[in-house]
Amino acid sequence: MSGELNFQKSSAMSHEIKWLKSLEFLAAQFSTCAKRQYASVVLAPNKRVAGFGYNGSPPGVAHCIDGACPRMTDGSAAGTKYDTCIAQHAEAGALLWSDSSMRIGGTLIVNGPPCMGCAKLIASSGIKRVVYKYDASYAYEQWPDVEKFLKLANIITVEVR
Repeated sequence: MSGELNFQKSSAMSHEIKWLKSLEFLAAQFSTCAKRQYASVVLAPNKRVAGFGYNGSPPGVAHCIDGACPRMTDGSAAGTKYDTCIAQHAEAGALLWSDSSMRIGGTLIVNGPPCMGCAKLIASSGIKRVVYKYDASYAYEQWPDVEKFLKLANIITVEVR
């Protein structure tokens, strides 16, 4: 796992910190993205798992780590050109494969900041809280706009470093 998570300076709860640590490991195991390895979990209000996802190509599509990533091919900067990304993002997978009745009022936890596309899905999903790991390894210039949008949708964001 990369780096220690500092939950004393965060409003994340101890079970959320455990999930973030676990997601670091799970992302490395399952993600097929050539750029970033993300995993996400949806927790119901009772803290039970409602869904899990990781970033990777859809079934039947070549994996990015096997050379099929258009963003790697054209040298896209980190955090840009997500419209050409062929991978399903971790947050989208966790929402897609979650029980909608369990996620209402729940928390989505992801080991990196969500993109705007995922933020729109989160805002429409019934999720009320997003806990994410700050990623110091790259500057995600869209994050202030994404965070502003999530707050506009009455979703609490919690950054963990």
